[in-house]
Amino acid sequence: MSEELRERNLKVLEGRFPGICEIIEEKKEKLLEKEAVFIGEEAAFTKEPVLIAQKEGRRLYLSGRRDPWAHPKNQVSVLGKIVPNAPVFLMGMGNIHYLEELIRRTDESVIILLYEPLFSVFYKQLEKVDFGKIFGKRTVALIIEGINEDGMESIVEAMLYGDRIPLMKYFVLPNYVELCREQVNWFLGLLIKKSERYYVGIGTRIFFSPYQAENFYKNVRYVRTGYKAFQLLGVIPNDVPAFVVSAGPSLNKNIKELKRAKNKSFIIAVDTAVKPLLQEGIEPDMFATLDGIKPLELVETEQARGIPLLTVVRAAHSVMDYHTGKKFFFDEGYGYVRKLFEMNGKTIEGFPAGGSVATIAFSLVCHLGFRKIVFVGQDLAYTENKSHADGTFQAVMPEENTEKFMKVPGNYAEEVPTIKNLDNYRKWFEEYIEQWETGHEVEFINATEGGAKIKGTKLMALSEVIGQECSKEVDIRASIDSLTPVFNGKEQEKILSFFHETPKKVHEIVTLAQEGRKLYIQLDKLCRKGNMDKQAYLKILKRVKRNRKKIEGNPNYELLSDSMAKAEQIIRSGQYLRQETVEEEGIELARQGRKFMELLEEYARIIEGYTEETVAKAK
Repeated sequence: MSEELRERNLKVLEGRFPGICEIIEEKKEKLLEKEAVFIGEEAAFTKEPVLIAQKEGRRLYLSGRRDPWAHPKNQVSVLGKIVPNAPVFLMGMGNIHYLEELIRRTDESVIILLYEPLFSVFYKQLEKVDFGKIFGKRTVALIIEGINEDGMESIVEAMLYGDRIPLMKYFVLPNYVELCREQVNWFLGLLIKKSERYYVGIGTRIFFSPYQAENFYKNVRYVRTGYKAFQLLGVIPNDVPAFVVSAGPSLNKNIKELKRAKNKSFIIAVDTAVKPLLQEGIEPDMFATLDGIKPLELVETEQARGIPLLTVVRAAHSVMDYHTGKKFFFDEGYGYVRKLFEMNGKTIEGFPAGGSVATIAFSLVCHLGFRKIVFVGQDLAYTENKSHADGTFQAVMPEENTEKFMKVPGNYAEEVPTIKNLDNYRKWFEEYIEQWETGHEVEFINATEGGAKIKGTKLMALSEVIGQECSKEVDIRASIDSLTPVFNGKEQEKILSFFHETPKKVHEIVTLAQEGRKLYIQLDKLCRKGNMDKQAYLKILKRVKRNRKKIEGNPNYELLSDSMAKAEQIIRSGQYLRQETVEEEGIELARQGRKFMELLEEYARIIEGYTEETVAKAK
């Protein structure tokens, strides 16, 4: 029967996507061998089969073990109202119930794109699921990794044209992040790229949210024994120039010049510039890392391990664990970190971060009082059609087709190609420079020999800058080595106790979320009664407010809030129809609140697990 169903499914696919069967037959063996993922089955508590992916000794369920239908129903419900003609993006087939639930709950005009990054799962489902019954007459674009993913970008663009962007819904099925993180990142990045107007301001948070909490609790232990950025103030001599070295493609043109600036300036590099500098025999005085997802290979060299590091608690934990030198932190706004300082009668200072590793490095040198600040390799553009300097991601970076890229004024060319996020950083630099110049005697020099023009900077060749400004000998490493950790032994012990209590504090959020859910259920029941009691309505709302205040006062909530950025945005978006009565508003408020509390409890339990494996075991 399975073989018969597979043949029938292939005919359905061929009818929808002519030529696809030939491609599947041609590539299946190589794709299955390359993925090296075994897709098996196990009976759920409901007796229904559940798909299991086995890879590198791990068994990962592609649906709920208790009830394979429970999570799909809950997840689609969380998305809220899916209006006619809305585009919906689904990553992963899993047990196919997510797609079935979407189809069941939505109007036929809703367009669904199903992207299966694991050919192994798709091939298994050919013999398990009747595609003809599921797809029916619905518009479902099916993208299979290794078969037809090349066409996905144009399909996404077509689905998100015009006013459809605010109607978009999407989600990633369970365990796909574990199985194919690279494809998940690419998929989310593509949605953000193609719907930029909708995601401006929250796109980066959504992209990184799955990793922030895990990174945070693995890294926060380094704050206990580490340093704060403002300890450098008055310790590093600021009467020499500060070079902020980025990894733009023009860095290759003048990187060798920086050797003459060593020990006559302060050199702070972004993480991607570290290897190119070390390969030229130039060790930066400090480097900065920010991203929650950062390939360790970019800094994986023994010499980089001891270089002082400017970083954030939510940076990639692989980089943080690899690094063994002094780590310098600044205030990112997390109550949990502030608590470590408050309990010891101390404070941690912050400064504008700007959202990129280059902007935090630049912001630091401004706050350290340097009067000559020099950009190097800060292209903010695709100089000579390259994204980065050679020696960063690849020994020789490839040229890209920038014909359709946006154009901005260049340093040495009339116009240079760039992309939106780089242009946003350029504008951030310009605004920051304009504000900083008021009340500060500082000269900003752009020694990037290519790239985009940054208003407020003086354009100079790097060799000229070094010749004019680098005359005084300084020992930056000795200055940094003189610093002691921000917390002494007794204070570190106090923080250790706080770490060990963290799972219990996170569990308090679980309990509060359960209480909050019950309140919203009460609110729903009240609003559905005839002649609603307004006093009872206000009383429940008051209790809801107290509940939320307790949740938000927990030092771990900000991490939860960041991790739930996508969920909160979905729940609290203005995509719901305007309600005509107080009762209808109350019902909708209860629906949103109940789903929020369910998600909060789910996320809190996940974070509780992180804390049990990290800070609770800190020594």
